[in-house]
Amino acid sequence: MRLKNYTKMDADWLRKMISSVKPSNVSKFDISFKNCAWGNRGRAYWAGCSYHATNAPLVIVSLAPKTLVPYRTSDKGGYIGFTLYSQREIAVFITAHELRHLWQAKIKSGYRVWGARGQFSERDADAYAIHKVRQYRRGELDC
Repeated sequence: MRLKNYTKMDADWLRKMISSVKPSNVSKFDISFKNCAWGNRGRAYWAGCSYHATNAPLVIVSLAPKTLVPYRTSDKGGYIGFTLYSQREIAVFITAHELRHLWQAKIKSGYRVWGARGQFSERDADAYAIHKVRQYRRGELDC
């Protein structure tokens, strides 16, 4: 895993968080944390992308520096609505969601949450991210 951090978040905390939330079959990926004025979002390129130097899977997590909390995620288009209460919870949620998409690319017909449709399911990725945020809140993650 290669990490690029353009935010004010602690890089050591980000490394621990990534290793805590990544699915067991996901490895050898690059991840970038960036500031974004348009809100919090993420993107997973499971086969690499043209503006990235390697063909390794790439995850981009864009975080708004001044997010008002509590922050409510969307519940439209297959997503599951969830409320997040800190910038770190937002980072955990988006990172876990996008890393689950890398897992979905690798495991084409593995277990998906109830209501998931197809290989790349937003509902499945959101359910995984919510599970990881709840573990973070209980202090079960090593970050």
